[in-house]
Amino acid sequence: MLSLSNKLTINTRPIYRFVNKYSIVFDGVDDVIVTDDADTVAQNTTYSFWSKSSTTTQNTVFGHGASNQGCFSFNYVNQPLLFLGSGHLRYWQDNSAQDDGEWHHWVVYSDTNDITNCKLYIDSVLQTPVSTTVGTVAAYTESLSIGGDEIAGGNYFEGNIDEFAVYDRELTQAE
Repeated sequence: MLSLSNKLTINTRPIYRFVNKYSIVFDGVDDVIVTDDADTVAQNTTYSFWSKSSTTTQNTVFGHGASNQGCFSFNYVNQPLLFLGSGHLRYWQDNSAQDDGEWHHWVVYSDTNDITNCKLYIDSVLQTPVSTTVGTVAAYTESLSIGGDEIAGGNYFEGNIDEFAVYDRELTQAE
């Protein structure tokens, strides 16, 4: 099941085991799910999803119109990267969850007002940022694209994504 969650509610029960029955397989070439007016304005947002991939090169999970517009990628120079605008980005430590071919739960918090407050959780563990650059937040030019940074001609995801949810607030670590 791939769905956009209700932005105001979340199931707060801990997730002990993920059993994949229905996920979307992305080919890394041009497969992308374009949402209908979901999250079209650069604002504080939490993205939650399950994913598995074996790709060790740049692997873009989602974006809003270009690689520097609300875009999150695995293995961008071997590290997870949230790119919010011109020179406005945050890298986290290299983690095998990006490309070990196993299912992992990812939560990305994008704080468009303070890049130093952006967070990444992998399997409920807060990740350590390795570098942050403060620049200018880019306006989103497209609605949320899952599996790529833009509708056509962008960078795309190779692997599986399931249970993608978007929240208009920061989730707590317990959530």
